[in-house]
Amino acid sequence: MFVGAVLLVLAFGAGVYVEKRNAPPPPPMQPLTGNALRVMTYNIRIDSSSDGENAWRYRRDAVASMIRFHQADIVGAQEASFAMIADLQVRLADYRWVGVGSNGGDSGAADPIFWRESRLELLASETFWLSPTPAVPSTGWDAAFPRTVVYAHLRERETGLEVHVFNTHFDHRGSEARDHSAGVVAERVNRLPPDAHVVFMGDLNTVPNSAPLVTLTDTTRLRDAHELSLTGHFGPENSFMGFRPSRWTGRRIDHILVQNVVVQQHGILADEIDGRKPSDHYPVMAEILLDVP
Repeated sequence: MFVGAVLLVLAFGAGVYVEKRNAPPPPPMQPLTGNALRVMTYNIRIDSSSDGENAWRYRRDAVASMIRFHQADIVGAQEASFAMIADLQVRLADYRWVGVGSNGGDSGAADPIFWRESRLELLASETFWLSPTPAVPSTGWDAAFPRTVVYAHLRERETGLEVHVFNTHFDHRGSEARDHSAGVVAERVNRLPPDAHVVFMGDLNTVPNSAPLVTLTDTTRLRDAHELSLTGHFGPENSFMGFRPSRWTGRRIDHILVQNVVVQQHGILADEIDGRKPSDHYPVMAEILLDVP
């Protein structure tokens, strides 16, 4: 019996050893550099009194704290009213922003791009609509609401390197609208020079490998930062939880796609403050290098 027990232990040990040897290798660790830009997409949830204790006035400090603590250099926000943007501006004194409401001007929900003023300067910006008439406020196809893309052309103050940033929120109901929206974005991205550094991010209301994301990666040079990260992915795979208890599997509908950059790190940040979530979405962050070797 003793010999049998010893053999069992040895077999178990060998089995564990074989399992480890056959496991896929972890991503190669690369030396990280402090020159990286941290880009974040963050659906901060509309200001709705029906959210009760999750209403914006109870969350605005936490949302700003998330951005500050994780030292985001560029933030693409979604579902932001102009009052919410003003709240964030007060709490993020070093940031500037651009964006237009979905109904035009300061009317409707906005998808603003914030950037750290001490690190980056704005060269140009525009807003276009996800519809057959992108130059004017409009609702496209079977979308429930008008949807915008905010574009910012930014330059690093220290290096002079430039990055083209797009931020959006695809429609939550219209599948046709999401498919066509990807085409509108692809056409706009493809106007840029082939060697341009590009970040496209937002709440796309669609999961990896779905038709809109396939359109974006098949018809442009954009690639999913989640897959490019030199250090793999950190955090849960789901980016939307609806203020429900945290879970470590689910739907990743918030995305960062990049072109001509190195992605050092990628993560979905499930931070809570005193047991409360700052939004019904987790922010997604990628740390990128513009000076591609």
